Amino acid sequence: TARRELISGAGDAALDFLLKILPSMPVPPFDGVRDGLVYHLSNLSMAGFMVKKEDIYIEIAGIKAAAAKKSGSGSNANIPQSQPRRVQASELLIIDIKNISATLDDAAWSFEQTYMPYLKGSGKANTRLWDGAIRLKFELRRRIATVGEKDPVTGLPLDPTWEPVLCLNDRTCTIGGIELTIQGESRIAWVANRLVSVLKNPLRDYVVSVIINALKTHSGWLIDVLNKNLSNYWDFILRTAKLQLDDLPKLARHHVTEAEIPADTEETVELVWRERVPLGLNILTNDESGYLKVIDFPRGTQARKVAQSKQLDPDMFRGSTIVSVNGRRYGPDNQVELFAALKDPARPKAILLKIASQDDLERMEGIVKKGKSSGAAKGVKKAAPAKNENKDDINDLVTVVDILEKGDIGLKFSSSGHDNIALVVSDFLRDTNGGQRFLPAERTGKISVNDLLSHVNGTLVLGSKGTGKQRALQLLEDAGPTRRPLKLGFVKPYLFSIVLEKQHEHEEDSFGGPSELVFAEMKKAAGDSTNENRIVLKDFAVVDGAAETGGVFVGDNLAFINGIPVGAGCRLLGGSGPSPKLDKVIRMLKQYTPLALTFARAQAKQQKTSTVKAYLTSSPLSLDIESSYTFSIAAADYSHLGCQFVTGMNGSDIVVKGMIGVEGLFQRQIKASNQPFVGCRLVSVDAEIVPSYVNSQLIVNAMKRRWTTNGRVELTFCNERHRDALRKVESLDGAPS
Repeated sequence: TARRELISGAGDAALDFLLKILPSMPVPPFDGVRDGLVYHLSNLSMAGFMVKKEDIYIEIAGIKAAAAKKSGSGSNANIPQSQPRRVQASELLIIDIKNISATLDDAAWSFEQTYMPYLKGSGKANTRLWDGAIRLKFELRRRIATVGEKDPVTGLPLDPTWEPVLCLNDRTCTIGGIELTIQGESRIAWVANRLVSVLKNPLRDYVVSVIINALKTHSGWLIDVLNKNLSNYWDFILRTAKLQLDDLPKLARHHVTEAEIPADTEETVELVWRERVPLGLNILTNDESGYLKVIDFPRGTQARKVAQSKQLDPDMFRGSTIVSVNGRRYGPDNQVELFAALKDPARPKAILLKIASQDDLERMEGIVKKGKSSGAAKGVKKAAPAKNENKDDINDLVTVVDILEKGDIGLKFSSSGHDNIALVVSDFLRDTNGGQRFLPAERTGKISVNDLLSHVNGTLVLGSKGTGKQRALQLLEDAGPTRRPLKLGFVKPYLFSIVLEKQHEHEEDSFGGPSELVFAEMKKAAGDSTNENRIVLKDFAVVDGAAETGGVFVGDNLAFINGIPVGAGCRLLGGSGPSPKLDKVIRMLKQYTPLALTFARAQAKQQKTSTVKAYLTSSPLSLDIESSYTFSIAAADYSHLGCQFVTGMNGSDIVVKGMIGVEGLFQRQIKASNQPFVGCRLVSVDAEIVPSYVNSQLIVNAMKRRWTTNGRVELTFCNERHRDALRKVESLDGAPS
């Protein structure tokens, strides 16, 4: 019946939404400071989120029912459990999800005391959540379905047609119980027990906030599905709820009815600095608000490293306000004390930052531009988009080859894949009797593996549902090995698949990953019969190079290149002679592969005499190389390093001036394939079709989980422009009628 279909459809939509959205949501590391204890909890994942359809309860238009019958119950379990009643439009649909549970195993924890005796510890912990509940409340409004004629004076529609539409009214989440268990036995068990008591309730509130944020951010996808599923039942729903379409409130701009990118919201984030090196913050001190503002987290600084360790984009903190340090809040009247607290070299240092709104960020950037004679350096460098070379001119689509020799043409075809529209060239065959001699098809040099056979003797052999392939096979069979000349037409494919894999020969090959892919969400076009949203590969983002990943900071000294001393390293060895000049050092870096580089960093006692400006531009004038902290990194070659150098203040040292992004593993492998992926629609991930209701962030999150777990991911893209052009291809001149 209509009632059963309503309940079941809403339940299916809710279950599908929860099981696909929430488990894929990343949970940022959870850390902060409390009672002098700096704590950290990371490697959290909602992948263990569990809910059953039988625990989903639906109330729609006053009808209450479970979305599915309980096990062991009778066949009538999913019949509505209450008769319809008059309801308010503001609560037309209520979805209650109960008995939610989740497991967050193998979370990494650590703590540090900020006072004597400065104890610290780390390990793994298991978290179990149970008795969770989510309530989603939807209201019914009306919107204009068709505009019709408009008033020539006011521009408003004269006689519009209205239709009902659902939008989210409220959402709540609760978690009944939480258990946090520290794995193994600790020598400082009392501290671990205290850590559990400190983290237990804040962690529960934190997980609730993550779920609430996910429901808010992605509710458009669920609402879009619900509106589609209920579109055929609006008359029934209005009659059952005893509502009139004309009495419904009008839809406003702020109401979410479909998937969209969420607006910026005010939030605070606490970051913890642990290394005894400068914080690495560029700060605006003359903002009209009276607060200290963050200009940016420059590449190669501890600040950027701290943000990335929490799986956060360092650029999100541009324009943010510094609220507190180690739990102490500072107002506009004591910003001098705040500045002193930031300069204090004591670690760890927990800083609470309030994320800036878009308006505040633009205002701050205006102040910075006015205060500088040149523009601020960009924090992110994007790679130039690859040019899509697929031709869509119908006259240029088909490549024709003439086979004149009798015998085998030398092609192996596949009948699977590519939407079942054509035979696909899967390989070239060789004449085994003649010492692997090339056969006619390969000798033409015009055919490539994965090309589609489009014509046989001028006749079109492209066709949906296998009709084209059957026609091609028949014509090839009729031609046989003797009927020559044989004229074959080929077109380039419109589906491209690529398997991206981690390379284990060199550690630097793991740089990058799914976050390199920049997707654009293309809304469905008017009149589009597919009614789908599209996720298109727009560009590539650069990633941190080997230097930044290896912990190199701006201001560090390059001491050795593959064991050869340069800069401060020459002073360390004494008799090695003067340091080579900067241009020669750069040539050495470009010459050697792989690279093994040793850097020297001034210890805290040396840094006290240097200024922040000196740290960001060069090392202290008299770096004591013998007492400096040294460390080494590896890079495949100079292009993977991502590091800029400058001559030090003493005229001989080679100092890190700045960091730049490099091409990551995904970008390198995709470019090496020589396929025009940029501008194409993402069709599937690991052979799973991309649903139309997901957004690009969910797709990237899913890729990240598979990349981390499997070390590989297979992506399939569709060049829709080329596909549409192929649909217009006809038989060639001279084809038999």
